[in-house]
Amino acid sequence: MKFLTAKSHNVTRAFSYINWHELSLKVTMPNDLGELTYTQAKAKSPIIAATDAPDKQKETILQHDNFTLLRLDLDDTDLDIDSIADTLEGMGIESYIIHTTASHQQDGKGERYRVYIELAVSFTYKVWALVESYLSYVFMADDCATRPQQIMYLPVRFDGDCYEYKIGKGEPLNVTNSQILTDAKAFEVEQAKQQAEQLEAAKTAPIKPTYKQNLVGKQISIINLVNNAYSWHELLLNYGYKMQGKAYLPPEATSKSAGVYILTSHTDGKERYYSHHESDPCATGQCLDMFDFIAIREYSGDYKRALKDIAQTHFKAIHKHNQQEYFTHLHNESVNKFFAGGEK
Repeated sequence: MKFLTAKSHNVTRAFSYINWHELSLKVTMPNDLGELTYTQAKAKSPIIAATDAPDKQKETILQHDNFTLLRLDLDDTDLDIDSIADTLEGMGIESYIIHTTASHQQDGKGERYRVYIELAVSFTYKVWALVESYLSYVFMADDCATRPQQIMYLPVRFDGDCYEYKIGKGEPLNVTNSQILTDAKAFEVEQAKQQAEQLEAAKTAPIKPTYKQNLVGKQISIINLVNNAYSWHELLLNYGYKMQGKAYLPPEATSKSAGVYILTSHTDGKERYYSHHESDPCATGQCLDMFDFIAIREYSGDYKRALKDIAQTHFKAIHKHNQQEYFTHLHNESVNKFFAGGEK
């Protein structure tokens, strides 16, 4: 069994492969990069994929359709390395590797781990996605089942890191006819049922009116810029959400069942956020746009402050343009009043 690998995420051709033993060595003896930030270290980290496909393109991987590794992304998890290992072994998974990421406990970040599970035999994307989704649910990890091309960064050492690893040495997991596969199939059925019910209910939710930004002259809408600047998926992951099938689990959720959906309006075709979670501050009973979401998450719903801060911080050139347009508008108003006899 082998896994696609490369020296960094920038590699687009001439990939190589490693086996489980070589992967174990890379985890037990990572390269020491010295005085780097964790971001710089990550950029220099080798990568690995969950397949032995010729390259890391999604189309190539799905066409190759041979997955050789199960993997998990545990970001800001409540679990430590020993409890992760205990959970794996409790599920009958004997051969595994756990290691911390470069950003583990860096700059206020929490516990961040990557998990690899050795397989006895490879299988198709359909089976891989099924098991990945179930394991992600169990560990409250991000569900990468919809992103078969997603790579993982192998560990490197750097000054000030908090590196840990743990390796389980046993028999590779034989998914076929396993209890894990049985549980994964049952989970898929139940999840599909719950999400279908929630989606149907969410479709009737009212759309929150867009916050009114008073524009004058040729001013540009900051709200429109925000709503067009991101993808919902990347935005939600950035705020600590976990993906489960068609739904997302917010960071405040006390249950494991995801109830956040991105809905496409049948009236204007725009995608909006809707949440069923009581603990979610964005669960307002309405469908929210990205500006609503950020204003609630970052500014406690203070839209005026959000608008000003986002403009000054993220759209400096547009903010300067809008200020100039505002002053031009004031000047024109003053001139018009003068010629209309409004000023002496």
